[in-house]
Amino acid sequence: MHKNILVVIALTVITAACYAQEGWHTQTSGTTAYLADVYFADAQTGWAVGAVNTILHTTDGGDNWNPQSPPPSVNYYSVHFIDDQIGCAVGATVGGSGRIRRTTDGGNVWDIITPPASAYSLWSIYFTDADNGWIAGGREEGFNIDPIRTIHYTNDGGYTWDSQLYQYDSLPLHGVHFADSNTGCVVGEHGVIFWTTDEGDTWIQQTSGTVRHLWGVHLIDANNAWAVGIRGTILYTTDAGNNWISQSADTSQSYGDIYFVDANNGWIVGNDPDSGIILHTTDGGNTWNPQNSGTPHGLTSVYFTDADTGWAVGNIGTILHTTTGGTGVKEDESFTHIPANFNLTQNVPNPFSRTTTIRFHLPLSEYVTLKIYNIIGQEVAALVDGTLKAGEHHVVFDAQNLPHGVYFYRLNAGDLYQTKRCVLLR
Repeated sequence: MHKNILVVIALTVITAACYAQEGWHTQTSGTTAYLADVYFADAQTGWAVGAVNTILHTTDGGDNWNPQSPPPSVNYYSVHFIDDQIGCAVGATVGGSGRIRRTTDGGNVWDIITPPASAYSLWSIYFTDADNGWIAGGREEGFNIDPIRTIHYTNDGGYTWDSQLYQYDSLPLHGVHFADSNTGCVVGEHGVIFWTTDEGDTWIQQTSGTVRHLWGVHLIDANNAWAVGIRGTILYTTDAGNNWISQSADTSQSYGDIYFVDANNGWIVGNDPDSGIILHTTDGGNTWNPQNSGTPHGLTSVYFTDADTGWAVGNIGTILHTTTGGTGVKEDESFTHIPANFNLTQNVPNPFSRTTTIRFHLPLSEYVTLKIYNIIGQEVAALVDGTLKAGEHHVVFDAQNLPHGVYFYRLNAGDLYQTKRCVLLR
């Protein structure tokens, strides 16, 4: 009996230590430069790029970020690797001339690649395989300078680049992503969206329904895609961009990037006047829940290698990392040391629109707490706080005054506990 008690106490201490590591945590970048993009070839090997010739590299998941030395002088806006050795970084000089750097050894050496004559600022790069890649770019509008938008293409792994789209007196493009070797999308300023189904041989301009600048785009498959931009803009399509649907969002926020690991799990990053913004969905974008970034600095790019492991980068050399999908509370998948007659059941109904019932069983009379937490780990309600007799119990959770989203409910009884997840929909 005493051995079992010690096992439970030890597991509780271990779990508490793990809990302290959940959510988003700052990694030391070693720079105060603006970081524009992040990419990982696997859970250990990644790069972050930014202003003032900044390229950082890690081989240990970001515990250590080491500067690399590409040829000067470039502000880098985007990076993409074909594998852990071959990749390209793109950007522009201070004057706005496009620059391309390519490496075949993980970034120890970055070679200068001659860009097309029409290459101005190069904002985003994406490869679908070892040969085929695209760059979205263009020139900003300025005093006595007309804007230009461009799309460039390579079929030899980034050694040479040709122009697929060049439009004079048109605002630039800022994001590119492909679902497969044929189907891709680019987005840009003034709500512009282009779509291709033939590797970019033809780019069709679509109606976005907004004039707000778009900065990031992600295709889940050949039909479903998301785009984000300034003033809280979130757009999605389920029919290959024939119709783009707007989701309501906080217009004080601006979103710089979006990333999905599968059809259900995705993240958006950005900024408001006071902090870095991270939004998370687990239901394919039906609901977006805020996560605690823990930083006052704006975020520009996000990348995940799986549903738990991800990074976000932004202003003032900010790099954030999570190994729990960014959540502040983790649901207990199993706990084999909990007695069979101690049980917390799934709430019914779930999802729910206002009220739901939570049932649990106690093996002994015990001091019990049952509390509700939001997705960043903040307590939002205490349903039980006192001594209860052994046996079956049920509690009604009324969420009338809470926003929609994912919540966790946690039952503590002495040294025993369980946590489960519920979803509030409006």
